[in-house]
Amino acid sequence: MPSSKTTSRLGRRRFLTGLGAVAGAVALKPAFTLAAEGAKGANDRIGVGFIGTGGRCGAHMGIVLHLKEQGQAVEPVAVCDVYGPRVRAAAKRTGGKPYRDHRELLEDPNVDVVCIASPDRHHAPQAINAVRAGKDVYCEKPLTHWTQFDLARQLAQDAAQRQRIVQVGTQYMAGSAHAQAAELIKQGIIGKVVHAQAGFFRRGDWGEAGMGVPDRNAKPGPDLDWGQFLGDAPRVPFSADRFFRWRLFWDYAGGPSTDLLVHVFTPVFRVLELGYPDRVLGGGGMFQYGGLREVPDQCNMIIDYPGGPSIVLANSLSNATPLRHPAGGGVVADTILRGTNGICTFERQGIVITPHKAKEPSHTIKWSGMGNTGLLWTNLLECVKTRQQPLSPVSMAAKVQAPLNMAILSHRENKVARFDHKNQKIIL
Repeated sequence: MPSSKTTSRLGRRRFLTGLGAVAGAVALKPAFTLAAEGAKGANDRIGVGFIGTGGRCGAHMGIVLHLKEQGQAVEPVAVCDVYGPRVRAAAKRTGGKPYRDHRELLEDPNVDVVCIASPDRHHAPQAINAVRAGKDVYCEKPLTHWTQFDLARQLAQDAAQRQRIVQVGTQYMAGSAHAQAAELIKQGIIGKVVHAQAGFFRRGDWGEAGMGVPDRNAKPGPDLDWGQFLGDAPRVPFSADRFFRWRLFWDYAGGPSTDLLVHVFTPVFRVLELGYPDRVLGGGGMFQYGGLREVPDQCNMIIDYPGGPSIVLANSLSNATPLRHPAGGGVVADTILRGTNGICTFERQGIVITPHKAKEPSHTIKWSGMGNTGLLWTNLLECVKTRQQPLSPVSMAAKVQAPLNMAILSHRENKVARFDHKNQKIIL
């Protein structure tokens, strides 16, 4: 992230493009050169740098360390965070060189792959900087903050032009089941898919309110760079809660839409091989949990695609009952794709495709790693060597991000959000 002084000098528009964070930091090379340098041999060590070493990054560091212990040619080589105690702990755990500015980490020639696990507002700007610096990327979901859709498109474009591998860390995309289901759906065995639903339900707001505050006396200074943390967010006085529990606040997070529903929507998107939507209606509110919380604890959205399908996404943090419950008949399956001649359900054992015609057989595609972050990492490392696209590519994630951001804008502005396909812009 840029330093406090640098950030204060950057205009909001300049920072949003990601250009300000790149300028003067890394000398860019031609895309074909980057592709040649990016290809790793089977025995070449892949150096990983971690940006944003808080809670979620701890899991990523553990996976990479485990893969190294198992004999894979991968090694943590650098860590970066705006909070001194965290970066020092990460450096001690991994042996990686500590940095306080992500652009300096990107200049490290030992870094081949960058893992971005910073707050949502920084995902796309840091990933753009990384691909422009010739690095491959593991970027946590969501791809962008809900105000930054243009950066999602920019990142996908930059990654394609520079032939960089970008894996977006949506855990439910691990495994091959979705690709297999997509092939069967394309064969038309359940007809045209005209409607779909998916949901993410839990009881409790621990995902946001449960974020700890390790030091109530923390304040901006040499060990805490508040300016870097804010990035392109509104300039507000320092708050320990905003810094450590950022998922509670609209300025830094999008609530369940971009934090939870992205998990269940992305597989649906992959199976149906969708594009950009026509319109999105978002709703919900903060109906149970209060305190400092700003983001909703219940949210729903309707996403209409050109010519179909219409997709309903539902979320509650107050009750974990699924959409389709055994008490009402059937199986526990929050995700259902409804075709004109059958259905596709995501069940515990796998994806089940059931034609309506009695003579046609159903198909069960067993899960092969869904939810396994380690599988996403092994897939990424293989793609770094082969230069093949990963399981959860940025080209797909950018299109997934559009309706999620549109739903939040719709909810906040009390309007239907529409997508301008010609200019690839969200309009209200």
